Amino acid sequence: MFPDVHRAVQRRYSILPVPADLIPSTGESKAQILWVGCSDSWITETAVLDVLPQETFVHRNLGSVMSNGDLSSASAIAYCVDLLEVKHIVVCGHYDCVLFKEASEAPTAIHGWYEDLSHLRAANDALLPEVDSIQRDRHLAEVYVQAEVEWLRGQPTVAKAIADRGLKVHAFVFDKEKEACVRLVEEGGEQGGAAAAANGGPNGVVA
Repeated sequence: MFPDVHRAVQRRYSILPVPADLIPSTGESKAQILWVGCSDSWITETAVLDVLPQETFVHRNLGSVMSNGDLSSASAIAYCVDLLEVKHIVVCGHYDCVLFKEASEAPTAIHGWYEDLSHLRAANDALLPEVDSIQRDRHLAEVYVQAEVEWLRGQPTVAKAIADRGLKVHAFVFDKEKEACVRLVEEGGEQGGAAAAANGGPNGVVA
């Protein structure tokens, strides 16, 4: 379950490019990254990083969801964090996600899979009523990924790995039109203020 959805959609953050060497390759056939992606993703977005295929453990589901109690996702987290001791977790959403649109039409479908997302979408629409639907949906994709990242960081296994060995959790969104990922850095994080100003506002939303 997400934290406060109203706080989530009002999050202030920067939108930055993802350099290919953001996560340096170890050159070893051992997973150092847990990559959480969407089943509806039409591209191999993991290719944005210059690492060996064996360095990335990929977990996909409907909407890159980790916070709804799904046993498969919980198992992937435990396996990668506790046993593989990955150094990074990437939660990667994508713009123009069909599943996001379907969530607004049938939020209780598929055994309630979309419940958190439907609440977040309602809060996002209420926050940005004057913004056109395309920009509003892009903002939703961004705050949604960050809400999943916040939830992950609060899980005992992940929180312990962050404290004990410096595990890093990243928020990415893939832009199909540009065939590139962006990363989302919350205000106060890396290069926060300057990049936010460059993106048209505190949340990167151009009104």
